[in-house]
Amino acid sequence: MNGWLSAFVPEKRLFVQSRNATSYIRLTPLVQLSLAAALVLLLGWMAIATSLVVLDTVSSGSRTIQTTVLQNAYKQRLEELASERDQRAAEARSAQERFKLAMEQIGRQQTSILDSVEERRELATALELMRGRLQDAVEERREIAAARDALLAEMSEVNETLDRKQGTAGDLSQTLDTVTGALSDAVVARDAAEDERETLATQVAELELRISMNTRQQEEMLNQLEQAVAMSFGPLEAMFKSTDLDVDSLIASVRNTYSGQGGPELPAAVSTRSFNDPSLSSRLDSVMVSLDRMNLMRIAAGRVPYSMPVTANFRFTSGFGTRSDPKGRGRRMHLGVDLAGASGTPIFATADGVVVSAKRESGYGNAVRVRHDFGFETVYAHLSKIRVAAGQKLSRGDRIGDMGSTGRSTGVHLHYEVHLNGRPVNPMPYLETARNVY
Repeated sequence: MNGWLSAFVPEKRLFVQSRNATSYIRLTPLVQLSLAAALVLLLGWMAIATSLVVLDTVSSGSRTIQTTVLQNAYKQRLEELASERDQRAAEARSAQERFKLAMEQIGRQQTSILDSVEERRELATALELMRGRLQDAVEERREIAAARDALLAEMSEVNETLDRKQGTAGDLSQTLDTVTGALSDAVVARDAAEDERETLATQVAELELRISMNTRQQEEMLNQLEQAVAMSFGPLEAMFKSTDLDVDSLIASVRNTYSGQGGPELPAAVSTRSFNDPSLSSRLDSVMVSLDRMNLMRIAAGRVPYSMPVTANFRFTSGFGTRSDPKGRGRRMHLGVDLAGASGTPIFATADGVVVSAKRESGYGNAVRVRHDFGFETVYAHLSKIRVAAGQKLSRGDRIGDMGSTGRSTGVHLHYEVHLNGRPVNPMPYLETARNVY
């Protein structure tokens, strides 16, 4: 083999000279080819290893850049959500202020219209009295006219008697003077009655004008009141519809609760301040019914958990429904929503109610359960501190605890649940309603 290869690869010798002798190393063609092949393999391995290292470095840098981009996008999205949340909160506060102003305006208009109704009733009573006096004056005038006619007839009879009998002049003169004096008194009484009738007619006209103006003013006030009531009904009805609640049944329940009546036992009497305009009376009754319904809706809204349990800065980290278990145990059902914030953030009751339990529960850590009207119950879990006790009555906005990470939790947050008739429901419609209305 070496002999055949020597034609292509000549044999080489490496001489090594020392002080005492000279030796050499023989490099046959096979040895040279083996060394060359080993060198090529070494160089190939180095090139491949270098490429792999370079590719791994480039891939790692790309993943780092991609992770940075995703983190920046996530932070930007969080900032946008926070800005949107603040905007919605500002809109909710503005809507609440408008609602309060509308209620105050409704109250003022209601008081003003009731005062106008009372004034109109008094004017109507005065008008009736004036009409009675005018009728009496007319009757008196008729009586005076009848007396005058009787005196004239008597005077005619006297004149006829004078012509027929030609009695003594003294008696006739006295009779004539008497009749003339009575006639003068009748004329004076007639003129006085006429003057009084004109005066009463003028007063009646003035009263009718005042009643007409008062009626127009009442109509304008009723229009404004009806518009204010209609504008106030919208947000309340939309709030109940957004959570699929039966408004009529809620109002009936509240009406049964606020159904007290009473007063001293007095004999029946008819008021002289009657409201004689059926159209205005019907409209006023309709407005009063609407106001009563709106007040009942407002009371019912206070008993439904239409409020945010957290008012400080927070973010939603988990929603209602099936999700991946945060502890890595597959997919599990999540019965509420998670609101993450700083440790110790105040937690507030979302509606009026009574504390059912305030203790440590398995998985929930420090938890508070509050029972509300209409079959509602709310749960506040993973608290770092509980500030209420079982049996305590709460109003919406009362502080019940502090945000923490007790129980089965991976970080500081509030686990919030809403139950309706013993069944957990999605709290988000109620929280969205709270953010948009309150």
